[in-house]
Amino acid sequence: MTQTNRRWTWMVYMAGDNGKVFEQLKGGKRLMAPMEQQGYQDIQEMEAAGSTDEVAILVQFDTLSDQEHTYRIYIRPNSEERVIENIPEQNTGDPRSLRDFIVWGIENYPAQHYAVILWNHGTGWKEDDIYAFARNRSVQLKASDDEVRSLSRNTRLSSAFFLSSILEVMQLEDGESRAIAFDDSSLDFLDNAKLQQAFREAEAQTGQKVSVIGMDACLMSMVEVAYQLRANANYMVASQEVEPLSGWPYTAILGSLTSNSGMTPQALAKLIVQEYGRYYEEDSRGSLPQITQSATNLTEVEKLAEAVGRLATVLRQLLAEKDFDVEKALSYAKRKVVRFKDNDCVDLSDLLKIIRDEYAGDSTQLTGFLDEAINLITLDIEPKLVVANVTSGLRFSRVKGLSIYSPFKGYSKFYDRSDFASCGWGEFLRVHDDID
Repeated sequence: MTQTNRRWTWMVYMAGDNGKVFEQLKGGKRLMAPMEQQGYQDIQEMEAAGSTDEVAILVQFDTLSDQEHTYRIYIRPNSEERVIENIPEQNTGDPRSLRDFIVWGIENYPAQHYAVILWNHGTGWKEDDIYAFARNRSVQLKASDDEVRSLSRNTRLSSAFFLSSILEVMQLEDGESRAIAFDDSSLDFLDNAKLQQAFREAEAQTGQKVSVIGMDACLMSMVEVAYQLRANANYMVASQEVEPLSGWPYTAILGSLTSNSGMTPQALAKLIVQEYGRYYEEDSRGSLPQITQSATNLTEVEKLAEAVGRLATVLRQLLAEKDFDVEKALSYAKRKVVRFKDNDCVDLSDLLKIIRDEYAGDSTQLTGFLDEAINLITLDIEPKLVVANVTSGLRFSRVKGLSIYSPFKGYSKFYDRSDFASCGWGEFLRVHDDID
């Protein structure tokens, strides 16, 4: 089959090596909810749609139960038996594993467009190394809960998107929620530099750029994440809030894609968001689910970063001048903005609108920069930044698709390692925290 005959190749990087019980933690504890069984269910959902001549559906599945192999699967058409290739056990936190999967998919199932879905736990840009205790022999088997919490605060690794503290992840262990490529057996994960490296090297090897990066994970629709991936794909689809454990409705998404394989990357990104919203609305049994999902045009993210940078500069200037009206507006916004499961993540549009509405000063430069950034997120003018956004639940009625780091108190020095922080937002947060 030639490359032009197949329209889409859909690749799911499924990191299911989770749920291990670590005896180093008091009483033996899991760091996160087991994901392997959900992985098998999602594969069945993909099989219900099935590949076609124009759409290839691929999965790389790393599990906790099989410590010798990782599975590469071609989902066959019309409920035919899946084609499974056993490869050596993979560390899903190694960028070479993701890179090699993407290269394998492109070389064996060439297409006009590629979608790569990162499937696992995720927690925005946070970078706590949750596996540090297992690497550090000084941690005793009978460590107290307080010692575990201390580890989560003080032991860090390089700028990670897909990390959270031990305590935060344990709070998601009840199976009701789903927090991206944690690997319990390898004690590893993908940080931002590794993620960029994987996509960059895959593109260098194949000459093909991914059209859509999807994140079937939690808390990933952040401006920091989108900015980091701006050169790696055209669109990003992710959730601002914690996802339900069942994640994306793959049968509905892939059924629509295989029925209309000629859809553009933007159309597919929109489709994922729409089907996600429809699925949980129908499954809500009368009560509104607390869900979010959005699609971001990565080619427009730099404009937002520049606008936020200009806004951050004037905010710092006014704070340095002890402008009471700015201090009052920022203080009110900090209290009233929509925050997510990770309390340091807020909806960017909501934050900016509250500051604008509460500001009673006379700086037209400030109000102009606020309006500029708000309009980039919300105006229905092409090319749009947020091309699709779905929310449900009253607390998300003001949510517009992209979160930003805005801690209620304190400032993580590790935030400065993110590319986005250098636009000026990080420096503004430090100044604001000092004033508070």
